[in-house]
Amino acid sequence: MAHNVTIDQTGHPAPHRERVTLLELIFVTFAPPLAWSAHLVVNYAFSSRACYPDRTPQNSPSFDHLWLLLSVVDVAALAISAAAAAIAYRNWQASAHETAEHSSPMVETGEGRTRFLAIWGLMIGAGFFVTVGFDFVGLWILPICG
Repeated sequence: MAHNVTIDQTGHPAPHRERVTLLELIFVTFAPPLAWSAHLVVNYAFSSRACYPDRTPQNSPSFDHLWLLLSVVDVAALAISAAAAAIAYRNWQASAHETAEHSSPMVETGEGRTRFLAIWGLMIGAGFFVTVGFDFVGLWILPICG
């Protein structure tokens, strides 16, 4: 009985994987949402404690440097998101030629995984940068305990 053996000629699904480290891919994927989550938790905790110290609303915060603290947290989240987007863009450029060299579409062969994760990291970083940016603008426009 003869067995038909076919050899896969497509190569490795991520041929440029050595150009991008796993740590970079993890950072660009998870750091912006984690920074945004920390930003929400920290800002909510300090704002609610300063503006509602005894469950009664205050016109001004009981903590003098609340605006500065909220701004620092926002800037840190913005910096993490921007750094992740920049690293993801660099990873995307480094894996620019990670495409199929044959007629099959990349989806069918599974090629370009590093590039795929890099472009998602770019979108995640930019998206969370915009999200935190809107909250940061709110610090300048809205009253702290308003």
